[in-house]
Amino acid sequence: MAKKETVINDTTILRQSASPEGVIEKSWKAAFDAFANSEKVDIFVPDVYRAAFGDPMHFSVNGISIMIPIGEKIKVPKPFADHAQRMMKGAILSKGQTRLTPEELYED
Repeated sequence: MAKKETVINDTTILRQSASPEGVIEKSWKAAFDAFANSEKVDIFVPDVYRAAFGDPMHFSVNGISIMIPIGEKIKVPKPFADHAQRMMKGAILSKGQTRLTPEELYED
């Protein structure tokens, strides 16, 4: 028996309606609340990353934005700290700059 092919044409796609703003707003609020209620951890972005990211370091995770000041230790939700760490590992520093070791970062 032959498989039945599904044909999608442009008019079918055009007739589909976008999500109402209320649904989008609810989804955004749920994501924000999930981050607000997650574990907070310390993060420190050293001054050597100022040229790579600007000050403050601005990025978003799942549509929720955050700004982390450069050269200042702050507490942020863990998903944001993890993403900032990944960004720092992938950053390209100028010739004279070197990455700090964890011991140099956290001199407590």
